[in-house]
Amino acid sequence: MASPRPHVGPRRSRRTMTPPRSRRTRVSTPPADAPPDSVSPDLVAIAPHQDDEVLSMGPAILEAVSAGMVVTVLLISRGEASIVRSRDLPRKLGFVPSPHHFSALRDREFDGAVRAMGATPVIPPYEERLADSSATPEAVAALIRGHVARGTTAWTISAYDGHPDHRACGRAVQALIVDGYLSQAAYFISPERLDLIPGDVALDRVGAGTPITRKHQHPYRSRRLARNWWGSAGEVSGCPSTTSCDVTRLPTVTADISEGWQGA
Repeated sequence: MASPRPHVGPRRSRRTMTPPRSRRTRVSTPPADAPPDSVSPDLVAIAPHQDDEVLSMGPAILEAVSAGMVVTVLLISRGEASIVRSRDLPRKLGFVPSPHHFSALRDREFDGAVRAMGATPVIPPYEERLADSSATPEAVAALIRGHVARGTTAWTISAYDGHPDHRACGRAVQALIVDGYLSQAAYFISPERLDLIPGDVALDRVGAGTPITRKHQHPYRSRRLARNWWGSAGEVSGCPSTTSCDVTRLPTVTADISEGWQGA
């Protein structure tokens, strides 16, 4: 599978099934002036969708965790519009799950994958998150401010990426760097989209010693219908190669680091 690369930004069964519950998790104690539901880790990875944390930032997150950093991963979108819900799951389930049910499934997969990497998931309520493909930088920035403490280092997907939700996350983090809310940032992009990156933007490879393995994406692949595990990533779930989604072949990530930040 091709290596996702982050880049550096500017300065600055037919039976009735009950949806799994989403979780909200906090890490350490936020500053006194932090938002009520904010987290205060060493690093927050901003994931536009469930699976971006593994496919786009996984090796870098593993590297940071291996270095002793406290890492949380904040989920931005509901992830309810994936074609897996309407095209693939009906063949397995015999019905089309509702957007809310499907989102809850993906939330559980996200939770498991983040924990498998040694990080902590932060999953805001469904109603608070953004609908797929409708994110704006302003809405993403507001969600970040509500869940991330001032002065935190953040990672996310590049503002040069082709997906509108990815671009919105990149631009939101850039804006929060400029206004001083976030302290430092790195931005990630898949290698097949490197032609979207301006030639004067430097790229730096990170996570070379901490590759993603099959176990890290197991939550996305596990399929036990009687237990409400649907294994949506076995078909698509953002995997840019074959439907087998063999994450053991996922290479390292390349990151473009903003000025003043040193990689682990």
